[in-house]
Amino acid sequence: MKFIKNTTWKEVFEGWMEREAGNPGWVRCATEIKGWSDWESWRRFSASLIGADKHDWQIFEFTDPNGEIPKMLVGPYSGWQRDLPLKNTTSFDDLLDIPEQYERFNKHDGVISIINGLPFQTELIDLIRDKDNKIVCLEGQHRATAITLAKRQGKSIDWSEVKITIALAHLPKDETFLLDKMLKRGSSKNPEN
Repeated sequence: MKFIKNTTWKEVFEGWMEREAGNPGWVRCATEIKGWSDWESWRRFSASLIGADKHDWQIFEFTDPNGEIPKMLVGPYSGWQRDLPLKNTTSFDDLLDIPEQYERFNKHDGVISIINGLPFQTELIDLIRDKDNKIVCLEGQHRATAITLAKRQGKSIDWSEVKITIALAHLPKDETFLLDKMLKRGSSKNPEN
């Protein structure tokens, strides 16, 4: 990865909003499934679980998306972690090593649509877990899965004309527990006990 600039959580969140808040599927997820009044309330709550606004953020550009993105860890979301043998430790490569997950995403309309649209400019939002220097995906799971799946399928993607950037902040060793806490809590407004 190549460093681009320092940034703020406010700017990172505005980019997230620009990419997702107008998507009817994500708005439906926020309101009908998760129980929030709108997309912004849902995503701000999720970000608050790891103290996103308290971290220093930087923007990097992937120099080898096909090599770097599959190594990132699947984020702390129940829908993504539910069927994984070890929580908060699985990379996107490891995810697709699981036959059921490979089949699931090989038939997933959203992931297939992303693969068919590659390459395109986008930004992911992630944390560097200081305890092991692993990158944990906070936002961009479907895109990361699509890029990993396309690589697995041998699709040739020319990234030379397109920039994929990543907003990164460090998660200190003494805050690593927040990922498990976030996974356990979930992002529903009123989680079932």
